[in-house]
Amino acid sequence: MSDEAEATESEAEAEESATSQAETETEAVLDADAAAATQSTAELREVIDEQQEQIEELEDLLLDLSTRVADGNSMGVCPDCHGPVIKVSPWFRSAKIKCTDCERVFHEY
Repeated sequence: MSDEAEATESEAEAEESATSQAETETEAVLDADAAAATQSTAELREVIDEQQEQIEELEDLLLDLSTRVADGNSMGVCPDCHGPVIKVSPWFRSAKIKCTDCERVFHEY
């Protein structure tokens, strides 16, 4: 019986070591997956930040272009409401470049 008990104990130890090795491998795979996901998220954040900067730059260019067009007695486009931006020249006040829909003033002379 002692041989059987020793055999059972050695089998149990072998199973425990195999189980612990499998758990370690699983944890390593999960850690690798988590690291890859974290790196992917960081890369996406960088791309989002770059695109946000480009969007802001384009909005500034659109605003500048709309104001310049309206200054030349033409009509620009409001970046907020997409309404017409024109130059308004009242008789007794200074001229303004503003949106006729949302009344936003872009420039006052």
